[in-house]
Amino acid sequence: MTASAARVSDAPVLAVAPSKALILASVPRGMRRASDQQAFLRALREDPEVLGLRYDGYGNLLRVAQVIAWAADWNTMCSRPTIAGICERTGLSKASVKRWVRWLREHGWLGVVEQGTTVRFRKGTSAGLEDDGLGNRAALWVLCIPRGITPVPPGDASSDQVKRVSEPPSLSLPKRDKEDPTRTREAPRRARRTPRISPTWGLHQSPGTKRDKLKACERLRQESTTLRRMTAWYLRWLLKPFLVAGWTVADVLHALDVRADGSAWTYTWSSADELRHIPGWVRHRLAAWVDEDGQVLPSRSQRLSSAADRQRAEQEKRRRESLSAADATGVGLVEESRASRAQALAPPPLADPAQRSDPNEAFRAARAELERRRAEREAEIAAALARRRR
Repeated sequence: MTASAARVSDAPVLAVAPSKALILASVPRGMRRASDQQAFLRALREDPEVLGLRYDGYGNLLRVAQVIAWAADWNTMCSRPTIAGICERTGLSKASVKRWVRWLREHGWLGVVEQGTTVRFRKGTSAGLEDDGLGNRAALWVLCIPRGITPVPPGDASSDQVKRVSEPPSLSLPKRDKEDPTRTREAPRRARRTPRISPTWGLHQSPGTKRDKLKACERLRQESTTLRRMTAWYLRWLLKPFLVAGWTVADVLHALDVRADGSAWTYTWSSADELRHIPGWVRHRLAAWVDEDGQVLPSRSQRLSSAADRQRAEQEKRRRESLSAADATGVGLVEESRASRAQALAPPPLADPAQRSDPNEAFRAARAELERRRAEREAEIAAALARRRR
């Protein structure tokens, strides 16, 4: 028998079931044991960190969590599926399954009641190393959901409760947060200061390329706090038929509030936290803008643009009919342009100073009379002041 050979136990559970105290001690801080499988899956789907994943990672995580949940015991909420069994039921690779199981453990959704064990045999002998008679055993996990604790202020002694990982350190959970680079010549990564996607896309601008659609989805996340719980990449995949049809950001926001027939949606919830599944809510709202053949209906801006085009076409048609009727009756239509009317009402232009002529005799006589009367008035005022001084 080779060094890598191992004997796998077919027993679904241990000979001695874990105690209730051991199960409760395995629940991470800030979490509590789930009441049933449905509550575990529902809380996982509604978690903001899960909704922030990409759509492919979101689906893979839920598939792995569903297999683990349905394998749990109804009384203890403890689950012992094997990695190979999860791969067989989900169709994912072994690396992907291990990755999402590690994610669930690091975020506190799975509490480790017992670490998995591997019994190996030395070459040329049948004596096992630390063999307890059960062979290889899969890890035993307990399903957990958030307790809903209030955020702990920084600097408090109990601030370590914010981190939900409470399992002992092991080789299967390497430390991910490293301050130093992995390689000698590798420089440490710096935090990205500027956003990866520009949120300055226009509200009434229709995206064309994939990059433009990504910018439009980022603008949607900036405008709607509900859509902000999904990534721009997931929104681009979710709204692909509508963006391809030429919808704008304002059209999508309008369609989430108003149906295609003009009736407004009624809101039975006061906060987005009450929504069970936000992508499903978006699909349900936008389904009112899809016809029976699955084709996307014209958006609000497209309808307004079509109505304006029809109105201009009707106006042009009526103008041509009026001109045809006038030509048929022989009566000419007098059309005075705005330029001619403005020219008729405008005052006469001032003459060029170089071409002005000298004042005539009547103007000079009137000017001399005004000067004489002004001189007489000043003389009378001076005489009155002199008499008063005496």
